Amino acid sequence: MRTAVVYAADGKLYSIPVFSPNMTSGTAGNADSGAMPEEGRHASARDVLLFALTFIAGSVDAISFLGLGQVFTANMTGNTILMAIAVGNAKFLAASRSVVALLAFAGGGLLAGKLVDPGRNRIVWSTKITRVLEIELVFILVFAAAWFIVGGLPGQDVVLPLIALSACGMGIQSGAARRLSVSGVSTVVVTSTLTALMAELAALGTSTPNKTRWVAVMLSLFGGGAAGAVLLSVTRAYAAMLPLVVLCAVCLAAARRFH
Repeated sequence: MRTAVVYAADGKLYSIPVFSPNMTSGTAGNADSGAMPEEGRHASARDVLLFALTFIAGSVDAISFLGLGQVFTANMTGNTILMAIAVGNAKFLAASRSVVALLAFAGGGLLAGKLVDPGRNRIVWSTKITRVLEIELVFILVFAAAWFIVGGLPGQDVVLPLIALSACGMGIQSGAARRLSVSGVSTVVVTSTLTALMAELAALGTSTPNKTRWVAVMLSLFGGGAAGAVLLSVTRAYAAMLPLVVLCAVCLAAARRFH
């Protein structure tokens, strides 16, 4: 780098830096090398993990709705409507299941909010995110073990504890995903994702990474729900092992890729 002295309009002399052509061409060469920046590679790996977490939410909702008395433990929007319908029809036992799910989900989200980095700077992933998901893993593990013990046919005495375990785990997951601040991705609901996707399509713009991500999120939730429903009909006692196994894979992949 060289400096040049220039005469400004205010009558003073200023020294400014001048970059040599060699330096400029070297910088451009790096920019045009075609290699994906490190942050870009990490973001791609993070997206895959978010798709897996969304798959987990879909399978958990299928299991809870079909096996725990028509209650959602991941999708709190749908769960709120189910609770309202139950109250409107004076079915207070059904409403109590939704209330437990809402409270447990809120508790899980609160726990995640306390444990993840509260900073506002954008991050691709962090050690704290992985630790929070490992806590979720404990809840899903206990849920899967209890589900297996009762053969996938829980009685009324264990339905509410199972709902609480599942919903708390999903609340933790949602809180962790929220810290990543990925546009249109919460891993537990796709209403905002669908809205964002339709807005992009209405604009008739070119394909963007967000469109691909949003479509993948919706397919992941659908796939998880379908897989959960199939397992319930084929091997009911082992159905809860699906979200457990996928979450184990997510935690291991996150530890290996980001730490």
